[in-house]
Amino acid sequence: MIWTLFLAWQAAGVQAPAEQAPVEQAIVVNGAIGCGPPFAKTYIAPMGEPFRTDGFTDPMKLWFDRADADHDGRLTLAEMQADSDRFFATLDKDRSGEIDPDEMSYYENVVAPEIKLYQRGQDKRPHTREQKHDAKAAARRRADYEAPYGAGLWASLNIPQPIVSADFDLNRGVSRAELDQAAVNRWPLLDTAHRGYLTYDTLAKSPSQMDIDACRAAADKQHR
Repeated sequence: MIWTLFLAWQAAGVQAPAEQAPVEQAIVVNGAIGCGPPFAKTYIAPMGEPFRTDGFTDPMKLWFDRADADHDGRLTLAEMQADSDRFFATLDKDRSGEIDPDEMSYYENVVAPEIKLYQRGQDKRPHTREQKHDAKAAARRRADYEAPYGAGLWASLNIPQPIVSADFDLNRGVSRAELDQAAVNRWPLLDTAHRGYLTYDTLAKSPSQMDIDACRAAADKQHR
């Protein structure tokens, strides 16, 4: 029957449909079926600004390219401080020189809602024994503040709330000087090689991005 159909297609000048790759192969080739897009859709920059894409462009690269003011591929502390200062101006809506509680609430609920610690659907419900074991282990890490929280899920640094953590004098507000000092404090955590600059390739990936990379690596290994 199949041969008869093939001869009929040939006689009519119609090419037989091309054989499609199995779904498992498409997972590896396309990288968008089994593990989703190749990049996390959100990246929270070290000073708290969110960057978002459709997952086919790296949001971390968007931030890096913006912060790298002279576009030499090397991000310095001075450039990160300047980028932090720019973001501060967008949060200080009343131009008081300080991000007050109302502006902090706006940041958490409108600008970067991804940083909220408790969100519907954030943790998947465990079903198998292995999933339940992993869930308990993750809960212990969270209790010890080892696991990524809030913004830490989407960032190079595990800082749950990057803006409020700069409130060094605990007056419920963050000044321009405090956020600038936070940049200085966070720099060694990013520049672990002590080179005096960061590059995109050596910038620490977010836990969300590492999960995607691990999924794609496992799929590639399984179907080689």
